Amino acid sequence: MAIFGILFLGVALVLIGVGIALGLAAIVAAAGLISLGVLSSSVLIGLRTGRTESGIRALFIQCGVLAGIPAGAICAWALKHFSEQIGDGWVVPAYGALGGALAGLCLALIMDAISRRTHAWASRQLAKTNLLSSDIQRPL
Repeated sequence: MAIFGILFLGVALVLIGVGIALGLAAIVAAAGLISLGVLSSSVLIGLRTGRTESGIRALFIQCGVLAGIPAGAICAWALKHFSEQIGDGWVVPAYGALGGALAGLCLALIMDAISRRTHAWASRQLAKTNLLSSDIQRPL
C-alpha cells in the first residue's frame, strides 16, 4: 500500500508543478498582451461597436499578427542559415517577418471564422433547447 501512496504523491506533485508552470506562462502571456495594448484595444473595439464578437475578432487578428512576425523571421533566418543560395543581411528576416505576419493574419481569420460558426451553432442549439423547455413549463 505504501508504494501506491508514494506513486500517487509523485504523480500529484508532477501535476501540481505542471499546473504552476502553465499558470506562470499564462500570466507572462497576459502581461505581454497588456503591455503591447492588445487586450485594451480589443476591449475598446468591443465597447465601441457594442458587440463582443468584434472585440474577440480584433484580439484574434492582433495575436495572430504578433505571433506570426517573430515566427516568420526565425524561419527565414534558419532557412538562410542552412542554405548558401540566399543572400545576407536583414532583408531575409524582414521578408520572413512580413510572411509570418501574413500567415498569422490568415490563421487569425480562420480562427475567427471557426469561432463565429461555433457561436452560431451553439446559439441555435440553445434556442432549440429553450423552445422545448418553455413548451414543457407552459401551463395547459
